[in-house]
Amino acid sequence: MMHIKPDELRPLVVTDPKIRKMLQLAGLRFMCSRARWLDSEATKLGIALKAGSMTSDEVDAKLEEMGALDLVYPELMGAE
Repeated sequence: MMHIKPDELRPLVVTDPKIRKMLQLAGLRFMCSRARWLDSEATKLGIALKAGSMTSDEVDAKLEEMGALDLVYPELMGAE
């Protein structure tokens, strides 16, 4: 098995326009499904927080686990 160092990674170059379009469409479908999942999870967390079945610390932990904490707090704190 070949080992590749992170600094050696390069984007895949696809020259065939049909294949490139297929890959782009697949990537967009993935992004859309991920966005729907994120919306669903955020709704569940919001309902639980509002109902008191989760604490703010538990919601923070879940956001961190989902990789969204860094996105959430700068927005809430007005950072650019």
